[in-house]
Amino acid sequence: MSHTKLSTEQAASHVKAEWSDLTDEDVHHGLRHRETFLDRLCHRHHLGMDEAEDQLKAFEKKNPGLVFERY
Repeated sequence: MSHTKLSTEQAASHVKAEWSDLTDEDVHHGLRHRETFLDRLCHRHHLGMDEAEDQLKAFEKKNPGLVFERY
């Protein structure tokens, strides 16, 4: 099965639908920096790092065309 990478706007829309407390800045910066995204997800949604990582992994599995950069 092939997966098409989503545009930044499409990806941001999917992320905001999942985690509505994130700001646009959180989302756009987070798509470029996975660790920063996890930090902001923890902060905005009051999650521990393990829970944030689990949620992000589940989200990525549901949205295979969405790529969070791993730097």
